[in-house]
Amino acid sequence: MFFIMFLFGLVVGLALYLLTYVFAKEIENRRRVLTVAIIGGLSLLGSIAVAYQVETLGYGIAFLISSLGILVISFLLTLFGKSIVWKKSVFTFVILFVIVSSFRMYMNQVDYWVIKETRLSIGTADEIGSYLSLLQQNPTIQGHKTFTISEGANAVVLSLGQEMAGDNIEVLEVKEDENTTVIKVRTFYNRSDEKNPFIVVGLDRIQSDVVIEDTNGTVFKEAPGVQ
Repeated sequence: MFFIMFLFGLVVGLALYLLTYVFAKEIENRRRVLTVAIIGGLSLLGSIAVAYQVETLGYGIAFLISSLGILVISFLLTLFGKSIVWKKSVFTFVILFVIVSSFRMYMNQVDYWVIKETRLSIGTADEIGSYLSLLQQNPTIQGHKTFTISEGANAVVLSLGQEMAGDNIEVLEVKEDENTTVIKVRTFYNRSDEKNPFIVVGLDRIQSDVVIEDTNGTVFKEAPGVQ
């Protein structure tokens, strides 16, 4: 997410620079770059103020990263903007960088879906249903476990453990990093009545290693003692 916001900041920085030609065609390059830098700086200060509040910390950090992207554009144009050739080179490099990075992120995305509790057979003899029942019987189990649900499809069950009782889980992103499937989640309190909160995520493909990361920095590994 943060890298996406950085790419967004780069695009915004280029757009702001081009807009200076629309509203002020005669000003020199130094003032155009200064305009972009001022907007980037104000955005940076605003994002810090937003990040200062605990409930908006994630949004503040995201906009802080995008503000850095705007400032990077102003820095590059300060260094290379005096020459038309170098200026075009900066634009070309940044645009190609954004396109290639976006394509790479698209290729690394994994199709996923959250399997609702109403579709789960908790308490039945099937493998996932038996495991979900075990999670409620033994709420100390925390971590994830992978199941094969059909040919070419898998399911990952994440349980938070009894110390996070009352919380809920939201999947934000699933991507691949070489031989690792990385699942980004957000946990939040919503008075859930589950002794051991859990979520079941279906995946169209999965790598040999699975890492689940929470937005608060917690990394959930494979459930201990559950093979």
